[in-house]
Amino acid sequence: MVQGQNIRTKLTEIRYTMERNNFTDLIALAKNNDAEFLALFNEIYPGFIASLKTINPKIRSSELEFCAMTFLNFSTKNIAQYTFVTVRAVQIRKNRLRKKLNIASDIDFNNWMRDQIHRTPHARQERSVQTI
Repeated sequence: MVQGQNIRTKLTEIRYTMERNNFTDLIALAKNNDAEFLALFNEIYPGFIASLKTINPKIRSSELEFCAMTFLNFSTKNIAQYTFVTVRAVQIRKNRLRKKLNIASDIDFNNWMRDQIHRTPHARQERSVQTI
């Protein structure tokens, strides 16, 4: 019994380390404006992109990358730095995405993005199963 608990503890530690390494890699890819950023983001946060595409099926991959960075709570200044644009260009993009995704101006953009992970069809299905 004790050995089984030790194995479970080790597996939990390994899983945690892998997730932490993936997250560290994700941040590094974002900071380097690497094309693999969105693919790894989608692996770590499955359903986020699907949620945004449900709201607007015509959303572009560059916009999805931007949304992913805001989901990760990068500041406007950091996004500008990592994507090699001006702070004003990031502000304009946020405003355009607000219109495209119907986000009210009184709602915090980054918080709205983080809330999308809970609005995915998969997450809704899990919640409905839990209430049964």
